[in-house]
Amino acid sequence: MFEAIVVFCALGVTDPSECVTAEDTRGPYETREECRARIDQMVQGISYMIPAPLNFYFKCGEPEPEGITL
Repeated sequence: MFEAIVVFCALGVTDPSECVTAEDTRGPYETREECRARIDQMVQGISYMIPAPLNFYFKCGEPEPEGITL
């Protein structure tokens, strides 16, 4: 299972704390390919809503186990 996560920052931002994390609400996905397709959709949506130049970072990671607090 894979979970889609996209982090985006304004062009030129070097401090990660100034970036925004977008977490998918549709997943998790069975395959990495499905997850990557969802990331592409998320990036397109973000680019449409925020038409400024952005840097995107993303990953398809394993979901955190629910109900465990560290």
